[in-house]
Amino acid sequence: MKKWYLVLISLVVFTLLASACGSNNNNGGSASNKASDNTTAATTENTSEETNTAAAEPESEAAPALEPVTLKWYYVQFGLPQDQETVAKAFNEMTQKLINTTVELVPIDFGDYENKMNTLVASNEEFDLVWTSSWAFKYNDNVNKGAFMEITDEMLDKYAPTIKSSFSQVAWNDTKVNGKTYAIPNFQTFTKTPGFVIQKRFVDKYGFDTTKVKTYADLEPLLEQIKKDEPDIVPFAMNKDQSMLNEAYGLQWLGGVHYYLNDPFKAVDILETPEYKTHVDLMKSWNEKGYINEDAASVSDLKPMLASGKVAVAQDFTLAPGSEAGKKNDFGGNEVVYAPIAEPTFTGVTPTMNAISHNSKHADRALMLLELLNTNSDLFNLLTFGVEGKHYTKVGDNTIKITDNSGYTNNTGWIFGNVTNGYLLEGQPADTWERVKKLNDTATVPALSGFNYNGENTKAEGANMDSVYKEYAPGLETGTIDPNKYVPLLVEKMKKAGLDTVMKDRQKQIDEWAAANGKQ
Repeated sequence: MKKWYLVLISLVVFTLLASACGSNNNNGGSASNKASDNTTAATTENTSEETNTAAAEPESEAAPALEPVTLKWYYVQFGLPQDQETVAKAFNEMTQKLINTTVELVPIDFGDYENKMNTLVASNEEFDLVWTSSWAFKYNDNVNKGAFMEITDEMLDKYAPTIKSSFSQVAWNDTKVNGKTYAIPNFQTFTKTPGFVIQKRFVDKYGFDTTKVKTYADLEPLLEQIKKDEPDIVPFAMNKDQSMLNEAYGLQWLGGVHYYLNDPFKAVDILETPEYKTHVDLMKSWNEKGYINEDAASVSDLKPMLASGKVAVAQDFTLAPGSEAGKKNDFGGNEVVYAPIAEPTFTGVTPTMNAISHNSKHADRALMLLELLNTNSDLFNLLTFGVEGKHYTKVGDNTIKITDNSGYTNNTGWIFGNVTNGYLLEGQPADTWERVKKLNDTATVPALSGFNYNGENTKAEGANMDSVYKEYAPGLETGTIDPNKYVPLLVEKMKKAGLDTVMKDRQKQIDEWAAANGKQ
């Protein structure tokens, strides 16, 4: 990490937090720089005037010591860590020292996350921070429910100046709903490169050319061979929440709508497209041939199955640069190769964010915590990887090896803050973070980038449609039920739930947005 950045962050935190942060030993990491309007990369080299002014204030005018508070933070995990308590204790030792704050960390398994959080929001339970995204516990929907607190520029200037300066205005625009920001994005790859993760041993053994994989059907020769010759291996692993990779069929999901890549300003109902029927027909065929795990329509967590090393292929929505080492750990220590099916596209910053609950009594401290997680690499790595010597060992200055069966193998830094603050895993290239930043800079920007569907006018229809979709989609998209019978039934029930009304509203908003932004 750059020494000047470390000094600057320490000065900022000192000024904001005074004696409560007097012993701060930040190791803040820098995010990437990007001035172009087509990026969401960081601009940490252009520190704000407010930050410089604050750092220059005389010690006699420092802020008073902070009162102790407790924050509650709900966030998603893919399987609950057994040794959560050890990490939580160490985490709170740091946050109490830095900002006099105790944090009740509440991880929830992905399969339960939306239902539990929707229940908590509906009951108006008091909490402070919550992970949200464009694809799970959806950001826009919760803003429209009034679940999140607005985060103003003044709040960012005062409590999270580094976060504010770490994103371009294009990035902040992507967070806005009706002109206001309600969550803090986590710096990661803001691109999408969909494709497949394949165990390398099978690629080598059967001479499979991954560069020719551009569709699901292109995988079939390998899956057939594995089913024939590898009786203990699941050829293609799926869970009940995995929808299809849209790009394999010339489609894209962005801003709350589906559209064809060659006709981006026309919203489509994907369930009524011929491509959807083609896909679920193929999945039905694969299921009948034994390529897909038998419990695909009911299982929510694939982690144990992958960790057994007995999965040949899995799909992935974001093949991030340098992430093969992490996938190797996921696949039971077996090396993997990637088979991307599309070029990287910029998807915005909303796929991973942390919001402040509308009823939080400590929004200022919640922002201070997020600021620390985006600047203090020690705190970030603790929450991401656990305790050194227990959950991992260092094998280089910034490289670690995960300890097998340690009880804490999250490696989900993209949920907590700036991933470029994180350690590299053994086997990850030293330039991984530079590659992430470069990809953010160069990825294709979709025509609908910046559009976010506001479902306020169709909340009832949206809720009804969601219930119907969850009833039938897992069975269809894992090949468990008959597409010829259930696709028409699904569409029929979706229309009764209000699909046509929602589609009309989506198109209306696209037309208005496109006109206002000179897109048509």
